[in-house]
Amino acid sequence: MFSLKANGKAAFHSILFFSCSLMLLLVDNHAFGQKNDNVQIAFLADVHLQDVYADLGEGEFKGVYHPQTGKYATIRTMNAQIHSTRLFNENYFAFHEALKEVVAQGIKIVVLPGDFSDDGQPMNLKALNSILSEFSEAYGLRFYLTTGNHDPVTATRSPGGKYDFMGPGGKPQALVSDTSYLRHHLPADLPVAFSDQIAYGGYLDILEELGVFGFYPSEEDVFWTHPFEALDYEGYSFQKAEKNAVLANRYFDISAADSLLDLSYLVEPVEGIWLLGIDANVYFPVGGTGIFKGSSVGFNLAKDQKSHQLEWIKKIAKEAEKRGKILVSFSHYPLVEFNDGTDKLLKKTFGPEKFQLTRSPLPAISAAYADAGIKVHVAGHMHINDTGIFTSEIDNTLVNVQVPSLAAYPPAFKVLTFDQPGKIEVETHRLRKVQRMDEFFTLYKMEHDHLTAQHEPAIWKENILNATTYLDYTSHHLKELVRLRFIPNDWPENHTGKLLSLTGMELAYWATLENSDLRNKFLTDKTPNPKLFKQFSNSLKRQGIKKSWLADLGGQELITAFYFVKNGDQLAEEDMGKTTWKATTYLMESISNLTPDKKEAFGQFMVNFSSIFHSMLADIPSDHFMIDLVQGTIESKLRD
Repeated sequence: MFSLKANGKAAFHSILFFSCSLMLLLVDNHAFGQKNDNVQIAFLADVHLQDVYADLGEGEFKGVYHPQTGKYATIRTMNAQIHSTRLFNENYFAFHEALKEVVAQGIKIVVLPGDFSDDGQPMNLKALNSILSEFSEAYGLRFYLTTGNHDPVTATRSPGGKYDFMGPGGKPQALVSDTSYLRHHLPADLPVAFSDQIAYGGYLDILEELGVFGFYPSEEDVFWTHPFEALDYEGYSFQKAEKNAVLANRYFDISAADSLLDLSYLVEPVEGIWLLGIDANVYFPVGGTGIFKGSSVGFNLAKDQKSHQLEWIKKIAKEAEKRGKILVSFSHYPLVEFNDGTDKLLKKTFGPEKFQLTRSPLPAISAAYADAGIKVHVAGHMHINDTGIFTSEIDNTLVNVQVPSLAAYPPAFKVLTFDQPGKIEVETHRLRKVQRMDEFFTLYKMEHDHLTAQHEPAIWKENILNATTYLDYTSHHLKELVRLRFIPNDWPENHTGKLLSLTGMELAYWATLENSDLRNKFLTDKTPNPKLFKQFSNSLKRQGIKKSWLADLGGQELITAFYFVKNGDQLAEEDMGKTTWKATTYLMESISNLTPDKKEAFGQFMVNFSSIFHSMLADIPSDHFMIDLVQGTIESKLRD
């Protein structure tokens, strides 16, 4: 305790010095230091928003009339959705539902890591602006966006369009921005309409509609900066940041003649947490057009094409550590391989151009960003639920959190909670029920009737319209996507034909046969040896596997189960159902025990397939887990 009696003047100056020092310390901590307790940030990836009731202007096509709503719906056909890795229509309602869940959980900060629109078209950017503004004004949500390969598709506005909107009678309708985008040799019966609302928007279009959502500084932010200005935390002011954020300051040269925008930014939305939004889009010129079209590869290209970013990230990471900030980067693209260590085997088994392997970050890429100082990165792009962890040669660990899409299975978003020093809790919030999900089902029925009347081959199965939940709907979508696109396009025809011809019982019996001669004979005549089949049946009983489970699991169902695991990771077991899960894992385990000889090509293929499946099955936690930033580890958390 200080006393003014002993030496009043000296004591007074001591107290004054102590008080000023304490005030400075408190101010310093407020401005530069500690995070708020229990901050939560929601990450909603790959929304792919399309305005399903868009105003297309004065053209003759307004959409397909929906008698139940009395409106014209600007939707794509179900056939288009089934052949795409994303939905185009119902995700509009799913996005609203996800935001309502965010509000119900009391979360105020929402990050959209790219592909927030269908293809960056003006009509969709306007719709997104309207939704984000509505939730910002009504509930105080603060949104932070970064770009994806679908927004923008081209660096500047360019002609665009789609040939699979739904028109009258459930028939396809082409809608393009202008005649320059028309394809040659269109079907004679395909109607064509025009609207500038369907052009590909560029960076400037995105900034015009969505610039306030992270791409520019806000007075609500503690701090905001971009790659092309000095990192000056202590001298920060909103006015200075606003001045420095003008677009003229945010270009980088890609050649002696051309420069492009980089919309990367660092923001401190709440005290102590730094969010680093990395614009990892890479664009290449389309010869003679003046158009720069985007690549979907991500950091495998961006590391070199946008080399200025890595140096900037190093400075940010160093500054974050100095000031005690928790740094979380986010981008549309992942920074760690997302196939659970199976990239090489996938390439060997299916080919280098399959399974989007060019999008999977190479180890050298992961090492570069880990060594730059990124410890936690949140990404979308792949429409999967996954967690990847990478440790560089100098022991820097990078955790990559893959956020599923709201427009595909499994529909979900991630919430990061910052309530423990040096740790981040990550929880997956599943989107099961969505209001108005079935709003267009009667229109799809009309489309299906038209396709049936036209005797179209490979029509999508109508039972998707029996779905009662959004989870069920997206599950049906994945099943049809596997049947109509993935199997025909990605799977080797010679081996897949055999696999599709076998039932689960036949596969399981085949996998128990001791040598290649027996296995090859069975694949030829499908006649089991009575003695061996009895032994096989007894083995099933001992392991608690019912024959009926395997009878329902043919080759197509097995491939589909693989995609559920690949896309859903830890979420897949619950969604596949108990008996399907048991039958699938039993069958894959049986196949993994095979030792095919060099001449047994189908057996080698199936063993590789099983190995890939098991690697994805034995993955690190991806549903609910804790990241230890100090130890560089991940710990699973049991759900309440």
